[in-house]
Amino acid sequence: MTVATEIHKSRWTGERIARLGFLLGLGWEAKRIAEDPIISSTPNNVHRQAQRFGLAFRAAAAAMSVRLPPEANSYFEAAAAKRSLTRESMIKLLLLEVASEPSLLDNILDDGV
Repeated sequence: MTVATEIHKSRWTGERIARLGFLLGLGWEAKRIAEDPIISSTPNNVHRQAQRFGLAFRAAAAAMSVRLPPEANSYFEAAAAKRSLTRESMIKLLLLEVASEPSLLDNILDDGV
């Protein structure tokens, strides 16, 4: 039974490719993706397969590059680390949450507009 599982994990099925893309989109790093039970691979292989399927680690991060003052940056880094995300993924997640509730955005800004 173990041999069959190992053989199954060595092939990149549609499910594994979709999971790889999903986890990349969340901003996960190769090591964490490799440890995912569906992926079950090495970080090096994760990089190779991402390249093979036209997926990129840096593309998502570069698109969300935001410069913040050091103090604000440290808050986002800490929040991201707690959730095993990159800083950029954490900022994107926060922005999507705020955007899902227009009244929340107005309350946070509280600028009378």
